[in-house]
Amino acid sequence: MVTITISGADRTGSLARISTFLVRKGYRLGAQQVAESGPGAKLVRISLEVSQLDKTKLAAEIKGISPDFRLLSVEGIQSGGPTLKEIAERFPDIAPMVRAYAESLSQETRDQELFQAGQKIGAFHYEKEWSFGSPLKMPVALRRSLVPALEKLAKVDATDASIALPDSPFWGGGNQVNCCEFLTGFMQGFLDAGPLTNNTRVQKAACRARGDSNCSYTVGYGL
Repeated sequence: MVTITISGADRTGSLARISTFLVRKGYRLGAQQVAESGPGAKLVRISLEVSQLDKTKLAAEIKGISPDFRLLSVEGIQSGGPTLKEIAERFPDIAPMVRAYAESLSQETRDQELFQAGQKIGAFHYEKEWSFGSPLKMPVALRRSLVPALEKLAKVDATDASIALPDSPFWGGGNQVNCCEFLTGFMQGFLDAGPLTNNTRVQKAACRARGDSNCSYTVGYGL
């Protein structure tokens, strides 16, 4: 049994379209659900009763149903979860992949490894999307680059020294693994990659997994 996660399922009937397609392809389906993924975005999760799966072929087939659909992860066959390269390439549809990555880590080192993974993804995203033009200093960089980058992942409330996500897709609700340290690392790596923002320090201040009302972070820096 494996579970596939597909993004782009925002329109009514997406789950039915995908399920019907998979049945016609000969797959035996198990549990099926539609999950929220950030503001207005939805994911489809479907369990398949298979022991082997060609991920590349399935990804192409899913894309063929609709250009909006994208295979994000396959859980159950991949022993080590998705790679950081795969996560970076899927930005911003990364929350399910980050969770699958977290589940492949030991509980003792999970937070530290998630932080380090987030640093690498944050630095990569900065270099790819935000390193052009004149470098920005804090707090302008926070408002004009970091916050817009985070808003691709979830709704963000920010001041010059704090960032809060009222409904972070990375917190561990229910039986899910908590992945908030990935976001701490993402922000730290993003700011460290900027030539004028590498003197910052990002720390988690509150977390819904601990019973707080939201997930929030403080950003310390010298002017």
